[in-house]
Amino acid sequence: MKKGSALLSVLMTVAVLSVMVMSFVYEARRQAGINIYVRERNRVGRLIDAGRILAEIVLVHYKEAPAWSADQDMEKLLEEDRWCREKQELQTASRCTIGPILLDKTDKGSGTVTVDIETVNSGSKGIININTLCKSAGDPKYMERWWMIFQAHGIPEELSTPDKGTIKLWNILIASWDDWRDDDDLATQIDGEDCGAEKDWYEDFDEENDIDEEDRRRPRNGPIPDIRELAYVRGFRDYPEVLTGGVINPWEEREEDRITVRGLENLFCTEGSAKINLNTCKNIDALVSIPGIYADPSADDALAEARAAAEALLAGMGTMPETRDVDETRESWPYEDWNDVSARVEEDIGSDASQYFSYGLDDSTVFRIKITGESMGMKRTAQAECYVRSGKIRYIKWRED
Repeated sequence: MKKGSALLSVLMTVAVLSVMVMSFVYEARRQAGINIYVRERNRVGRLIDAGRILAEIVLVHYKEAPAWSADQDMEKLLEEDRWCREKQELQTASRCTIGPILLDKTDKGSGTVTVDIETVNSGSKGIININTLCKSAGDPKYMERWWMIFQAHGIPEELSTPDKGTIKLWNILIASWDDWRDDDDLATQIDGEDCGAEKDWYEDFDEENDIDEEDRRRPRNGPIPDIRELAYVRGFRDYPEVLTGGVINPWEEREEDRITVRGLENLFCTEGSAKINLNTCKNIDALVSIPGIYADPSADDALAEARAAAEALLAGMGTMPETRDVDETRESWPYEDWNDVSARVEEDIGSDASQYFSYGLDDSTVFRIKITGESMGMKRTAQAECYVRSGKIRYIKWRED
């Protein structure tokens, strides 16, 4: 009995010690994994910092790079300025990519950083600064531009509703946006009718619809900082499909009476110049809103003709200019000015369009930066918007994943 008890005690002791050892091993492995994760997370964090510095070097000094020429010695230029190629690309195309660059050339596992820079109207989103598309901004044709935007997105001029009868949707949207931006308390009228909405309208709306306090908004009486604020403006909040897309009149019983629209929120931004950089804008919806590209917005074929003119503008960059020295190895060449546009585009485009276009970068240009750091299978990104003034970077937005 004593021998059996002793053996049992030994076995229990060994089992307990084994469990303790296994726990220590597991804990050690987990701690090692955490240490590796923290180390690599810190490393990709440093890659983001490195990418920010690279972006600032190019953005602050891109104007100092020599203009491209057919006989330039790129090897010599790169010896003098490591980032000359990227700066020239930013000059000519309003966008460039830095990298991917290995953080330590002697260590392939040190991680890489890639920096993409473009102007805010280089891509498919955020082309038109909506703060310039209103009565208070001083553009006499801003309403016509809205009409063309609405046509391009399939938004009906009039809408039959179950509780308000037939409403003039375009007028409500335009006038309410004007009232949100202007600094008075008078509802905007169009064709003798009150179509806008000031503070009193929003107070009544909130009470009638029992809107929660955090969702209540009043006209800003100035430029909006975020395009999402449009969702609180009369008309846009009543019919959110104008912004997001979808069936704008789902109450209709018959399928053929339902109207599907394309959302227009991605067309707008809230920063930058009132002008569109013609050399980087590829968005047809933005271009058809330009006076001169459209002729008469009330004509039945206004949108089709405007689209044809906009497409001709984009195609014109594929015609090599004959008036200046250009890189013949490229497939497209940016426009230099309005005279260059007129010489290379066969489509009849009105001269009114010239005042709405820019062709390069200036102090009002807002840049979008995307920094991607990768190390040991871990990836981290940061996205920012900024502008350059007096040799300094001014950040408007910064967001990391």
